[in-house]
Amino acid sequence: MYKIFVALVIVAFNLVRIDAQEGRMISSLELDSLKTIRLASPDRAIRYARQLLITLNPDQKKIESRILNILGEIYIDLHLPSIALQCFIESGQKSISRKSPWNKINIGNVYFQQGQWLEAKERYLQALDIFRRRPPDRDNVVSGKSVALSNLGRIERNLKNYDDALVFFKEALGVKRGQARYKAFQSSLTSETIDYPSSGKGVAYQHSLMAELYYAWNLNDMALEQLKSSDSLLSYVMLAPNFKESQSCRSDLGKNHLLRMNIFSSIENYAGAHVESKSAISLLKHSPILMARFHNAVASIQIKQDSLYSALGSLDKALKTCELNGLSMFELSLLEKKIELMQSNNLEKSALGIAEILIKKKDLISSKRMELLLESLNYKSELDINRKKLEEAQSRELIFYVFAGLSLIIIGMVLIGLRNKRRAETQKALIHQQERQIAENELSNKQDELIKLSALIVSKNDLLGSIEKDLEYYISLIESKSDKRVMEPLKKIIQNKIDDSSDWEQFQNQFSAAYPKFVESLSNGYPDLRTADIKLCCYLKMSMNTKEVAKVTGLSVRAVENKRYRLRKKLDLDTEISLDSFIHAFGRELSSL
Repeated sequence: MYKIFVALVIVAFNLVRIDAQEGRMISSLELDSLKTIRLASPDRAIRYARQLLITLNPDQKKIESRILNILGEIYIDLHLPSIALQCFIESGQKSISRKSPWNKINIGNVYFQQGQWLEAKERYLQALDIFRRRPPDRDNVVSGKSVALSNLGRIERNLKNYDDALVFFKEALGVKRGQARYKAFQSSLTSETIDYPSSGKGVAYQHSLMAELYYAWNLNDMALEQLKSSDSLLSYVMLAPNFKESQSCRSDLGKNHLLRMNIFSSIENYAGAHVESKSAISLLKHSPILMARFHNAVASIQIKQDSLYSALGSLDKALKTCELNGLSMFELSLLEKKIELMQSNNLEKSALGIAEILIKKKDLISSKRMELLLESLNYKSELDINRKKLEEAQSRELIFYVFAGLSLIIIGMVLIGLRNKRRAETQKALIHQQERQIAENELSNKQDELIKLSALIVSKNDLLGSIEKDLEYYISLIESKSDKRVMEPLKKIIQNKIDDSSDWEQFQNQFSAAYPKFVESLSNGYPDLRTADIKLCCYLKMSMNTKEVAKVTGLSVRAVENKRYRLRKKLDLDTEISLDSFIHAFGRELSSL
């Protein structure tokens, strides 16, 4: 009978485990599909990624981290840095390696896009430090080092610190050249097959970066030498059969021709620039963004040659490419360039017409971004609901653990008691000890759940705060007062979400379970305390600092500090006594009751 009972318990345990592990397994093919969809349609990719996250098995932390990374990259492309940053932060939290250097690089890329050079530099240096402490011969480490160093060089180049930029770029080039795969690639150039062509492509890219630096530095001859080295490597790489990155190599080669075109233009060698333009256009035609940049560069050359209408025609080609491929941000900059060109040539009426188009485009982009922001908000709510369901399933699993454990202990005690009555007192003591331990474990679990809930509320309000700031910025871009009034209710919706009373109700219920006598004793001991004061005491009991309390309540830091001051007065605390210490001491007295 005992064996049968144990078997039934095991079966029931497995059923509970299945219930707790809700969600399906995501395959690598689905991730590849997500990357493909991203290239064709960012909007579809966002929706697909969110669907994957909602249905994902919770055990697939690595897959979840990769999906969040891809989402972050898409939001960077769409110039929504706040949402991108949140995706990368969550990706880092889900990562198996909590100190992932690639996650730091991704976060640095967000700051780089915003022009926050110091913040971006800090993340790149952190990533570089981690990579340098890992085995140097690993391909992932080589790639990581070169990316971090190259990005640091790009920052210094943008800051016009050309000497510092050159140091970073040279080190990145040295890292790539020292790779075992690159040495194998060089050795294979004289054979029929080309080994590791991607390593050759990586070194070619480093030469191109140095060429861009020398061009910005007005060292055109040195820039041309670097482009020559890059072209040579790319020409070899493109000979590799069945190389998946062949099209990317063609684009890289086209970008090199585009840079030469700009170099020749800067020294007024327009014939040379024209020759380079012919080579560039044939290589860049499969990349919309590069084609748009090409036509823009041609327009700049034509402006220098005082070919007004030719320049306007080239700008129109660039604008058409942007419009057909959803390159909205670049399209805005091209429209501004066209307006400036018309105004400088006394085409005021035409410039006015383009200005009207620019305003409409800005309004359209703002509306689109607003839509994405609201979609992100709704998605987070749906994801929170699904995660809550999972937590409930896990709670049921925990309860069953306790039930099954107690049941087994009791049955064991009965059987042992029947066999040996003299050991009954010892077994009773064991039961008492087990029950006490279970009670302590339950209290500890409730306190852990309270900490997780607090972190979730803080994270939610932090994200909503970022979204609110983005919303205010995009509203500022809208010139129509009527359109602004339409957008104002959206701010109220977000603020209501931050001030959601259900957060406090959920927190209060969880807090009462973890510290059952705290609020009651506090209210009895200090009857003048209001609900807001009680809330603050609960948050302080959780060891929250002023900034964390501000985030969970939706208040400013200054408002929280004022609340702390008024609370000290009501509690009649001496200046020598810390408010936090008092609350914690009060809690310890209660726990001993």
